Amino acid sequence: MKFGGLFFLKETKLRKNKKLLFIFYGILNTFFTNILLQVSLFFFPIILSTLMSQIFNLNFGYYLYGKKVFQVKYFTKKQYLKYLISNFIIWNINWIFISSLISYNISKNLAAFLVIPFLALISFIYQKYFIFV
Repeated sequence: MKFGGLFFLKETKLRKNKKLLFIFYGILNTFFTNILLQVSLFFFPIILSTLMSQIFNLNFGYYLYGKKVFQVKYFTKKQYLKYLISNFIIWNINWIFISSLISYNISKNLAAFLVIPFLALISFIYQKYFIFV
């Protein structure tokens, strides 16, 4: 069996469980988004760093979650608008929480990392019940 075939079988089994798929692709999306966030936090203010990473997350995540997790065949403007609104809300939560945590002498980078599970939970619920229904 080829490597690609093995991946296909595992991906097919995963498709039955949207939570596992969301976690798998969420880790991928979070990894790339947070590389951008962590690096930009060294050079830019928190609000700009979180905005840049959120714009990346918006487009990369919309494709990953829409196609790979919720198996959307055709994207609509309405879905994208809902996803855009959810990303705007999550971006605000992200920079507010990071700003709040650094007031307790937690580094910006650690604070950004600590907020991830909370943001992922909000994102999954919103996408599952409001965007890709």
